[in-house]
Amino acid sequence: MSDTPTPPHDPDPQERAELTADLAGLLHDLRTPLSAMRTAVELIDLDPTTQRQASAIRTLEMAIDALLAMTQDLLDPDGLPSPRANTPETAADAISAVTDLFAADARTRGLRLDCEIAADLEGYGIADPLSLRRILSVLLDNALKYTGEGRITVTARATHGGARPSLEVDVADTGIGIPEAERDDLFRPRKRGERASASASGSGLGLWSAARLAASIGGRLALVESSAMGTTFTVRLPLVAPAPDPARADAGGANIRVLPRRRVLVVDDNETNRRMIEAMLGAFGVDAVLADGGRDALARLGEETVNAVLLDINMPDMSGLETLAAIRALPGDAAALPVIGITAAIIPNHRKLEDAGFHAILDKPVSPAVLFAALDRAMTDCRKAGSTGD
Repeated sequence: MSDTPTPPHDPDPQERAELTADLAGLLHDLRTPLSAMRTAVELIDLDPTTQRQASAIRTLEMAIDALLAMTQDLLDPDGLPSPRANTPETAADAISAVTDLFAADARTRGLRLDCEIAADLEGYGIADPLSLRRILSVLLDNALKYTGEGRITVTARATHGGARPSLEVDVADTGIGIPEAERDDLFRPRKRGERASASASGSGLGLWSAARLAASIGGRLALVESSAMGTTFTVRLPLVAPAPDPARADAGGANIRVLPRRRVLVVDDNETNRRMIEAMLGAFGVDAVLADGGRDALARLGEETVNAVLLDINMPDMSGLETLAAIRALPGDAAALPVIGITAAIIPNHRKLEDAGFHAILDKPVSPAVLFAALDRAMTDCRKAGSTGD
């Protein structure tokens, strides 16, 4: 028997395709519990909370949003940016969100975490906020791991030296520093220095991944300085003019109140999704009628009187589009019910779905405020048209 180690197995194209499909399935399945967690946190936030509880809720929301955005980004089969990443976000908001996410950890370690954002950034957005969040998360995670005492400072500003403005963010700490001899390997995968390895565990992939991510969107991550007094990294990314996000506008402007004497049919093949939507409707004073698929929905409509339908687009056996067509073919008032589609598609074609007859399309995870606004608008429109009864 030979003592020669077996070389690593390089999967063939078929195996690679199967592994990719398995990963896509896992990521898709992760979105259901993550969406349920996000909805549950928002429902908790509808009730009175202490300042400490409200801060914890914000941290949970940001962490879940980051995970959801990453699953969307990885699931995209065409390598296109996810809807979240494709919508310009205020640079200051993205930086503050990441800093707030790490603030609790800093406090538990006895460290001070400061964030200084220049006023000139208020007029700019980031075309890929997810990448910015991921890069800053790596830098702050490292700063926390390798700083035993003192402070971490995040400083952000706009620079105007190139063809278009750029964002520059410094992340400085008072940690152990990086020896001169180890700096050439700093952005190489699975390379960790002796001092770092002795201080905390790690894979050696964080800085390598962050640097590649910055370069892929036209930016740069660099080590500015390091000594026994601490380390400073700078990330530079292109800025864009911010654009309004309709979903955010709906969520921010929604005046959630009780909608009396309303019944809504919730159609989704996933029980967790049905129960979370039911909980949200209950917060609005709306009764939910639950159906686990298209055929069940049609049976319910033959037995129940409802004011609207919330319909999952992607269901086995009978899709949301097929269910919608069957509803529109029903006799009487049921055919004119407002039907709101709910989709987990990475890049949904809202226009195509609305042209098919949906009153509105909501992306998962659905926030209570956005759901309320869509329901309120749909039922108001249909009452004005004389299509629903009380």
